[in-house]
Amino acid sequence: MRFACLPQTAAALVVLAVFSTSARAQELNLSADESASTAPQAPLSLPIETTAAVRLEARRPSALIPLYASFVTLQILDVHSTTKALADGAVEANPAMKAFAGNSIGLTAVKAAGTAGVIVISEKLRKKNRAAAVGLMIAANSAMAMVVQHNYRVVR
Repeated sequence: MRFACLPQTAAALVVLAVFSTSARAQELNLSADESASTAPQAPLSLPIETTAAVRLEARRPSALIPLYASFVTLQILDVHSTTKALADGAVEANPAMKAFAGNSIGLTAVKAAGTAGVIVISEKLRKKNRAAAVGLMIAANSAMAMVVQHNYRVVR
């Protein structure tokens, strides 16, 4: 079975996404005379575009990136569990997905497009209402977690 370690890989990706932190380093510009000195230099001013980008990034709720990672992971698990359940004789219950259920490439493409769409909507929403964007992703993750749990119960 080529997907035997997929759930473990997905779980590892979720753990990495949740517990990873961004690291930033400050670059010091030292001349030859100052290289022996260990006193920190004043930070250089950033170009306006960089400052605006950093300010925009700072407005993203810290919960969104892990929620995006878990949503992607749940979508991967949904494709895996659906494919496995269909191979074992189950029937696709979602009428919108029945046309793609027998074709793993089509199923994966539709799931990828849907996942990207939800993330894009959440990113647009966060610019107007950060709490609503987080709420949307929590709801989407909860729904997908229930779907994946159901699919793996059917596989058993």
